Amino acid sequence: MALVAAVAAAAPANDRLVLLDGRTLQATVVSIDTQGRVRMADGSLAVDLEGLRRIERPVQPKDDAGRAPCDVFLLAGGWLLARDVAFDGETFTVDWAYGTGLRVPLAAVSAVRLSRAAEDEAGEPAEFLAARVATDTRRDQLFAVVDGRIQVVHGALQRIDPAEVGFIWDDAQRRVARSKVYGVVLARTAATPDVGGRCLVRLQDGSSFWMAVAGMADGRLTGTVADGVEVAVPWDSVVSLEVRSPRMVFLSDLEPVEVRQQPLVTFAGRWQRDRNVVGGGLQVGDRAFGKGLGVHSRCRLTYDLGGRYDVFAATIGVDASTGGRGDCVFEVHADGKELFSKRMTGKDEPHDVRLPVKGANRLTLAVEWGEDLDLADRADWCDARVLKEEPK
Repeated sequence: MALVAAVAAAAPANDRLVLLDGRTLQATVVSIDTQGRVRMADGSLAVDLEGLRRIERPVQPKDDAGRAPCDVFLLAGGWLLARDVAFDGETFTVDWAYGTGLRVPLAAVSAVRLSRAAEDEAGEPAEFLAARVATDTRRDQLFAVVDGRIQVVHGALQRIDPAEVGFIWDDAQRRVARSKVYGVVLARTAATPDVGGRCLVRLQDGSSFWMAVAGMADGRLTGTVADGVEVAVPWDSVVSLEVRSPRMVFLSDLEPVEVRQQPLVTFAGRWQRDRNVVGGGLQVGDRAFGKGLGVHSRCRLTYDLGGRYDVFAATIGVDASTGGRGDCVFEVHADGKELFSKRMTGKDEPHDVRLPVKGANRLTLAVEWGEDLDLADRADWCDARVLKEEPK
């Protein structure tokens, strides 16, 4: 009996596959073919990658103690942790945990961090973070550490080598000791690339990036992270694979065609994308969500689906920030017909909703006042999304 228990304890944990509709499968993924079919160890299952939200793997990320000193931030989102980075004026050459000499074109990079010396417990300096997330920067910005403080100059990055960073400012070419440079944020005027159909890959070393997956075979995940930039990483190093399926659209990524808000007693504030109505994270009970809609009763949001989707799905509830208060009614309407109605209070557990909307043109999410007027009615439509069923 003890031997059986020991063998069971040593057996590898399964992967967890989350389907678009929220259902889950426990299995061991052994391959992803070039058509995007995810195959399991026992041969009994094959799931379309486009039919998944994510694959969660029994791989633990490493702690920050051994974190690589450099980061290459990608324009499409995410970053590569690097042991070293070089730049020749056109291409960044990245040495990272999964190989050396990875060449990434300038057009695919939004920023580079060359050192962590200026960081404190809060992480990267606020000036660098603000520049890095800005959506319109006309010139490159070099962040140097002078007397323990960050100084910023604007110009154009020329090169990065082991000893120096070449940078033009005030119409003159300058050479700055690399040891004094925290990082560089690159000029950016183009829109962020569309990541539809890609997967957000999180790796054990802390790297995280959007990949167009080509497949997984012989224990290696392969794909591209930018035009012409091919990457191959061990499957055993993958912590998770978040799929941006072309068959799923989050409503928080769409613009409603009609908005009606009518608070009764309290000042409700505007509805929010991917946050609760007071600006905090979406959380119902003990469950937190990164995507969704935060509203206050009474609120009606209407979206134009154009008859393109088959299913609406969400997890609903009163946000945990109310401390158990709140009482409201969630409703879903398609082309004026009520499909769903449920009263919920701040003491209720989150409730999963899945409704057929095949052929519907207009989808309305409504939250009505409950029995306690509109006091603390911070209603969350967590993971609100519309889905296309798998082609037959």
